[in-house]
Amino acid sequence: MKASLRIAIATALLAVVSTCLADKWTFVVAGDGRSDSRSSRDSDHNGINVTITKEIADAVLREHAKFLAWTGDLVLGYSQDPNAFESQLLDWRGIMKPLYDARIPVLPCRGNHDSGSKNAAAVWNKVFDGPFKLPQNGPDTEKNLTWFLEEGDVLFLGLHQYTAGQEQVDQKWVDKVLVEHKKPFVFAMGHEPAFMDGHHEDTMDSHPVMRDIFWESLIAAGSRAFFCGHDHLYDHMKVVRSGDKPGPEMHQFVAGTSGAPFYPIGPYSGQNTVWTLTRQKNIVNTFGYLLVTIDGKKCTIEFKGRKSPGVYETMDSWSYAVG
Repeated sequence: MKASLRIAIATALLAVVSTCLADKWTFVVAGDGRSDSRSSRDSDHNGINVTITKEIADAVLREHAKFLAWTGDLVLGYSQDPNAFESQLLDWRGIMKPLYDARIPVLPCRGNHDSGSKNAAAVWNKVFDGPFKLPQNGPDTEKNLTWFLEEGDVLFLGLHQYTAGQEQVDQKWVDKVLVEHKKPFVFAMGHEPAFMDGHHEDTMDSHPVMRDIFWESLIAAGSRAFFCGHDHLYDHMKVVRSGDKPGPEMHQFVAGTSGAPFYPIGPYSGQNTVWTLTRQKNIVNTFGYLLVTIDGKKCTIEFKGRKSPGVYETMDSWSYAVG
C-alpha cells in the first residue's frame, strides 16, 4: 500500500473517531453541600462540608464534564450577618477554583439555605459577579438567579423557586424559553422537588396546580428528566399520567448528596391526583453526584455514589433516546 494511501486512510479514520468523540460528552449535577447545623463534623468548615464539596469538584474534572450544575444549598446560610453569609459563599467559590481556572462553567441555583440569610440576594449577586456571574438571561426579577444554558443539543434550565412564590417558578419565562430555544435534550433543575420524594413536605407539591402546569410544559418540550435536591438522599422516581393514557415518562432525580447531613426516606405522599409515581431507586447515607452523558441521540443519567474517599461508583443508571 502506498504511503499516501495509508495516510489518507488514517486521516479519514481519525476524522471519524474525532466526530464520534465530539458527539459524546458529559455534565455533572450535584447539590446540598452545606454543613450540619446540628452537630460538628471534621469535614465541615464555614458552612460547607469541605471534604465532599472538594471531591465533587475533583469529579467534574475527572469526568471531563463540560459544566457543573448545582441544585442549591451551597452553604449553611440562614445568617443575620450578611458578612458571614458572604464569607461562606466565597469559600464555596474558592473550592470551585480549579473548575473556573479550567473554564468549566459552574452554575448554581439557590436553595432555601442560600435564600434565608439577611440581604441574601444582594450577597449572592456580589459573590457571583464578574467572571463568576451566571447567565444573564433569566426573568427581569430573577437575573443571576434563574437562567438557561445551551450546549450542543442540550437546553438546561436553572430555576429559582423563591421569588414567584415559594416552591414555584416563573412559568411565563419557562414557557418562552422552551418555545424559543428548542433542543433534542431538555433538562430543568431547581432546589426543591416537583413531587414529594419521601422526606421534605415543602416541595412543589405545595402548589399542585402550578406544579402540574410546569411539569406538562417540560413534557411538551421533550424533557424526560428533572434534577433537584433539598432532601439529603438519592431518589429516582418515574412519573407518568394516571389512567389509560400515561404519555411519555418523566423522571425526577433527587440528589441532595454532596455533603449535607443525611436524611431518612419515607413513602411518597403529597398533593397529587394526576400522576402515578414509581420509585426506581433509593439510596440513603451515601454521598454522590449525577453524571449525565450525551452520546449522539442517547442520554444516560448515572448516580455515582461514594465508596471511599475520592472513589465514586455507579449505583443507578437510566437511559433514553431522542428521535
